[in-house]
Amino acid sequence: MATLTIRNLDEKVKRRLQVRAALNGRSMEAEVRAFLATAAVEAPAAGGPEEDLGTAIHKRFAALGGVELQIPPRQFSSRPIAGLVRDAPEDVTPKEGLGTAIHNLFAPLGGVDLQVPPRRKSHRQIPTFE
Repeated sequence: MATLTIRNLDEKVKRRLQVRAALNGRSMEAEVRAFLATAAVEAPAAGGPEEDLGTAIHKRFAALGGVELQIPPRQFSSRPIAGLVRDAPEDVTPKEGLGTAIHNLFAPLGGVDLQVPPRRKSHRQIPTFE
């Protein structure tokens, strides 16, 4: 038989093991032995998960039904992108920044006015490298 020593075990964990062992009518050592034997049998193989994440999520929610999504056919943009297309003119640049584009997209929905407080000056000194 092998011997196993566990160091730095939290006192609360030890106390819970003692209570669990008493409730099952065994010593704490026998309780831990039974617990480890059960955990070793139920543990998945060390080779990795048997299924990928998508399959696991599908199995979890399959009983609730499902959703059939209509995936539209892929469409390619007719707008050339500078730097990616050889024949694209160099002056092809966005007319607005990302923040402005997002604002314009959601403006018809009403938007949200956020009160952004002004920046405070830091109390820390800015290091100088001389």
